[in-house]
Amino acid sequence: MAYQEFAYGEAADGRVRVELEGDGRVSDLYLDPRVAYLPLDELRVALLEAFDMAQAGLRDRPGRYDAVATPERLRNALAEASDTAERRFAEVSTALYDLNRRAARP
Repeated sequence: MAYQEFAYGEAADGRVRVELEGDGRVSDLYLDPRVAYLPLDELRVALLEAFDMAQAGLRDRPGRYDAVATPERLRNALAEASDTAERRFAEVSTALYDLNRRAARP
């Protein structure tokens, strides 16, 4: 399993905490039981602050596509894409051939 990075944000003195996966999906949300006594508007503001903090943490990280595209990396990516396309074409060809044979049967 690949290593997954997370970004964290918190508000309301740590009573509201948010954890986002590297792709921005929420992986955890912690609400201290004491937030039940916060006015609803304060809870809403705390949630927004925690999410903003976590999202800022994601924005500050270098992304998957931030690396320099060297000729060797491009050549390898193209070779991989070509191999995948050839395999898929062979699969489609085989499927069409099988369908054609079945259709030709009496």
